[in-house]
Amino acid sequence: MYAIILVALSTLFMAATFFPFLYSILVPNEDIERFVDALKDRGEAPLDADNVVEQTKATVGSLTRAIQIGAYFEMSLGFHLSGSHAPEHTHASQTTYIAWFQKVPKPMLVSVTLYVNDEGGKAYGLSEVAPLTMVRGYGVPVALFAASLFLARKRSPPGATAC
Repeated sequence: MYAIILVALSTLFMAATFFPFLYSILVPNEDIERFVDALKDRGEAPLDADNVVEQTKATVGSLTRAIQIGAYFEMSLGFHLSGSHAPEHTHASQTTYIAWFQKVPKPMLVSVTLYVNDEGGKAYGLSEVAPLTMVRGYGVPVALFAASLFLARKRSPPGATAC
């Protein structure tokens, strides 16, 4: 009984972990795609991303190849302590890539983050990601799911002989 509950909970945990990634593959964020294309010299950078794109190209060169391996979405609500302003909603979309740049000999894990506020203002961020972060983020739900399947498998009662 407990093993079945554990399988159900670990399945929900896996779904919550991998759904944003699958959703971002099926319905990619257009602004992030334009940002990545600008890093690859295949298009114009979004208006709010010019500085980030130019700084990145000056530091590590143009992006030669990128493979998406993760995605994350967040919505937050900020309150001003003075009470004079309405609450501010911020939406963050983050996509993680294995990326190859011209000036860097080895591939890197990078995340592109897009922040959008209530007024439609956008801000972009590009940062390197530690590989252990991705292993921990995807490894824990997979390990829990595998362990729950192992515990839920049908076992023969003690003393019974296998045919």
